[in-house]
Amino acid sequence: MSRFLLILSLALHTSTVLADKPILSLVIDDLGYSFEQAKKVINLPGEHTYAIIPHTTYSKRIALYAHQFGRETILHMPMQSALGRKIEASALHDQMSEAEITESVLSMIRQVPHIKGINNHMGSRMTEIDYMMRPVMETIKTLNHSLYFLDSRTTALSKAYQQARIAGLDALKRDVFLDVNHVNSEAITFQYQRWLKKAKDRGQAIAIGHPHPTTIEVLQKKLPDTFARFDFKTLSQLIQFKQQETASWPRYLSHWQQDSKNSKP
Repeated sequence: MSRFLLILSLALHTSTVLADKPILSLVIDDLGYSFEQAKKVINLPGEHTYAIIPHTTYSKRIALYAHQFGRETILHMPMQSALGRKIEASALHDQMSEAEITESVLSMIRQVPHIKGINNHMGSRMTEIDYMMRPVMETIKTLNHSLYFLDSRTTALSKAYQQARIAGLDALKRDVFLDVNHVNSEAITFQYQRWLKKAKDRGQAIAIGHPHPTTIEVLQKKLPDTFARFDFKTLSQLIQFKQQETASWPRYLSHWQQDSKNSKP
């Protein structure tokens, strides 16, 4: 048993070495309606991920601009809200057939170039329905298995992450919304600190913000001071890190099993 505990401690040590600092991933949602707003957030310091709403005025232009500067972009897929909010005409909704969902998902993915993944825009109604999420994830997987899915978790009852994993996609979940109150800098700062604390407690945390003027001001002020204490990763970099972390466990278990076998009288 003592040998097992030693191996376990070494594995935990390796995990710590892989991430010298807690990891932060920042996603900026709702890009597509203003090119000027998009340029401001794309030029924020650090490695971040930018979510673009398809079929918007500047969606393709923003995607190409971000790609030019080596920024990671994802598709911000509109989905039906439970609150009756106005949504884009392309949004997925619970009256669609499976064929209509498939056609709409394909159309949205093909409309925004250079994306690495997808997350939901709104969707507090749609993401709660597992049988509606299943064809969404299966379509993504069939079209491009390398795309990942971030569950924005606009509802605590979301089935999006679960269905993405079942379909075989790399999947993540949002931890913090930075700017539910997007006009109050103190509220945004409070959420920013919650994001940092979650990363300290868990090793990593994902925040979603939006290109509101106050949010941009807070990020411009806070991000430079955060780099010394935290490691920023895009979502694809975070997925790669988590995969490397997971892969380290079988090696240590194998070493422990071999060591135990050799130590038997």
